[in-house]
Amino acid sequence: MKEKKNVPAPGKPGQSELLAPAGSIDAFFAAIDSGADAVYCGLKEFSARARARNFTLAEVERMTSYAHSQKKHLYVTLNTLINEAELPQLVDLLASLAAIPVDGLIIQDLGVWRLARLHFPQLPLHASTQMTVHNAAGVKMLEQMGFTRAVLARELSLIEIAEVRSQTTIELEHFVHGALCFSISGQCLFSSALTGASGNRGRCAQPCRRRLHNRKQPGYHFSTSDLSAIELLPQLLKAGVMSFKIEGRMKSAEYVARVVAAYRLMLDAPESQRKNALQEASEHLELSFGRLATKGFLTGFVPTGIADSVQHGGLGRPLGEVASLRGGTLGFTAKERLHVGDRIRIQPRNDQAGIAFTVRELFCEKKKVKVVKAGDFVQVKIPDKGFFRVGDAVLKVGGRPLFTLSPDACLERLAKVALIPRTEEEVKLREDSAAQALAALLPKITVEPTAIPELTVRGLEIQDVGILDDQQQVARLELPVTSRNIAALKGAERQLAQKKERLIWEIPAILFGPDWTQYRRAVQMLHAAGYRRFRINNLGHIPLFAGLADVILLGGFRCYTLNSQAALAWQELGLTELTLSLEDERTNISDLYRRPLTIPLALTVYSPVTLLLSRIPIKGLRSGNVLHSDKEEEYRIITDSGLTEVMSGQDFSLVGRLPELKEMGCARIIVDLSHCGAASAKGRQILAALASDRPLPDTFTFNYSQGLS
Repeated sequence: MKEKKNVPAPGKPGQSELLAPAGSIDAFFAAIDSGADAVYCGLKEFSARARARNFTLAEVERMTSYAHSQKKHLYVTLNTLINEAELPQLVDLLASLAAIPVDGLIIQDLGVWRLARLHFPQLPLHASTQMTVHNAAGVKMLEQMGFTRAVLARELSLIEIAEVRSQTTIELEHFVHGALCFSISGQCLFSSALTGASGNRGRCAQPCRRRLHNRKQPGYHFSTSDLSAIELLPQLLKAGVMSFKIEGRMKSAEYVARVVAAYRLMLDAPESQRKNALQEASEHLELSFGRLATKGFLTGFVPTGIADSVQHGGLGRPLGEVASLRGGTLGFTAKERLHVGDRIRIQPRNDQAGIAFTVRELFCEKKKVKVVKAGDFVQVKIPDKGFFRVGDAVLKVGGRPLFTLSPDACLERLAKVALIPRTEEEVKLREDSAAQALAALLPKITVEPTAIPELTVRGLEIQDVGILDDQQQVARLELPVTSRNIAALKGAERQLAQKKERLIWEIPAILFGPDWTQYRRAVQMLHAAGYRRFRINNLGHIPLFAGLADVILLGGFRCYTLNSQAALAWQELGLTELTLSLEDERTNISDLYRRPLTIPLALTVYSPVTLLLSRIPIKGLRSGNVLHSDKEEEYRIITDSGLTEVMSGQDFSLVGRLPELKEMGCARIIVDLSHCGAASAKGRQILAALASDRPLPDTFTFNYSQGLS
């Protein structure tokens, strides 16, 4: 393998990196000019911020050359889930990025990992926070898989980060500033379920920012404050974080310049000057016009102020409320200074998006002025677009600029960047690698319709084991590993003795800190009792079974498998069955069944849907409470073991479509009754509908019919 040319030397041990976002070319130069050590950006394809402007391969090549000339790095995000039809395009992109060469690839999909590892090993791989790596076991798995960096989940405390560092040597990256998701990254299905636009595919419609009603009281229960950890940089460095990441590929160049400048001040300040540096940095951040700030989970397990239902959650600082509308102007009493040239947004008191515009004319006491102070009643000339009402909120979203280059000027600057010429040998190497990767993609095959698919039922408690006797159609029962079920095993030994091969034990998706060790002990106990089948939902689950013989690992739907390369990757990691994603669509499911895979693919045909899985407690709500949207959609809140689940008011169901699924070649199906129990009246009703293939009322098909974007 040829060595990279003109690539900056890797950082020395203990050296920190300030990593900035770029969703546009002016944001890229704003980041570099303001002191970022590295920049991450997305392509037009496969980016978790698909609504950012993003970049072409030609632009990324010039940006990489420019970054290297400044002794800085450029990373590219391919951190979305890839469907089967997109694999050839993905191969071409990987070959191009390896030839540029970029300094790192930030990924989520294990199909991308497999293709890069086998065919483009010169690409350093960074595990995106979308992979939900949240404990030392998960990070150690990434090390074994050849990743060079792990982007940790944002739900970790400083103590938990230090624990990860003590057990691993891989580079650790952590977000320090910008927007937070209510859900643990990689575990959100909210946007996908509502619109078909998946956050896992980079198209999140941000439904968590919407207004919801608790009884008749409106609030923004899932809308989080922005992370700001600038005061904690020394502690993060001590905990073992080397790359400090700023969120914001949807943000302006001005925002990027302000935030990067602030964090550069703090990182460069000697300990004796940190207080002064923090004051100056805080002034920059004040002018970046984010949401209310929080330190998130870094200072402890239960954050304060991370989500407050009374805050709308839109960007900007509150400036006032519209008090008058006349003569093409709106009037309000300003809460702080306002200049001509500042940007404001008028935000209605409902679920609709606000309208932002630059202040061109200001009037105070009927006189045209350049600036007004706090307490002045001001009238602002409003644009023709939009419809405004008295009572709408006025927010300040932009002030005097720090970065003044226009996008056109930045494009001219980029055009002057000298590219590194490629030799014929390098071009041929790229073409050969791409050809080999394309040839390795699995062909389509003719699929024979299946007979009655094998049925697995997810139950709730040990007493559900009776369904294996009562329902002849049920091949296997799956139960969650809970303290209650473990305790009930001793009293059910005779009942379970002949059914151990038909029982599957499911590990919960999220295991923070000490939880992992507790589940390791539970797994060892179950193994000693003769149980061998376990369902896992995260990379960090695989080490739970280290040293245990004859274990059969099955993948849950959170082991995302939207393409055949991901299926092969999970199989190579030791899994013997996979569950297709709940948010997948008919066409892609059919494509997967038409590949000659040697690992079975199970399909869920009934399940409750967890839209959001979070470590954030919702103030003022208890488990079982129901929220309603303005469109009367229902969301049920479940809290358990320190996690918050937001459940869809409707369950997912493909019951009534069995002939179609058999025609595809689906040989294994799953019915999830973990919310009610397999032996309950509702559970038996669902199984009866499945037996006669009758559609179930008050359910939805998720993206199966509407498609996944």
